[in-house]
Amino acid sequence: MKFDVFTEEDEMGYVLSETERIGKSCNLSPSAAGKLRLLAEEMLGLTIRLFDNLKYEFFIENEDQRFTLNLRAETAISSSQKAKILSLSKFGRNKATKGIFGKISGVFESLILVDGEYGHIYIPEYECMGITTYFSLAVYQNEIPKTVKEEQWDGLEKSIIASLAKDLVIGLRNNKAEMIVVIEF
Repeated sequence: MKFDVFTEEDEMGYVLSETERIGKSCNLSPSAAGKLRLLAEEMLGLTIRLFDNLKYEFFIENEDQRFTLNLRAETAISSSQKAKILSLSKFGRNKATKGIFGKISGVFESLILVDGEYGHIYIPEYECMGITTYFSLAVYQNEIPKTVKEEQWDGLEKSIIASLAKDLVIGLRNNKAEMIVVIEF
């Protein structure tokens, strides 16, 4: 079942309280409904803060005890515009793309660009949902070598999404960047 669609015109507090209300209406315990809200809060915080005027849709789908939180954003800027913005930086690049939070934000931001720069990865479960997948947290966690620098794991243990969600997937659907967070109760 697909619930209400929220947009950039809705206040963040309203979207989060509605997320919790949706969880309760699906007979989730108050604790589980709170976890759903926390996932939405981190998800929206990682993405919509990237751009001031980001046009997006946020909605929740539910099938049995499997919830998907969906965020779809229209492409916003070209890579040349991004380069111009980053040239204003002291470092000439986005220093915030370190660690897991930076990785998630960076992939989503790249797909918002008119000509995204990340390579496609094939994940059959999500291909059948009609999304061309570019990042999966589950795949990232399973494939990262044990000897990798701690910097790449920075924040992973603090991430609500990493600790609660079954997966987080970032990809493209109908020329819109999409982030999907999956949780099962």
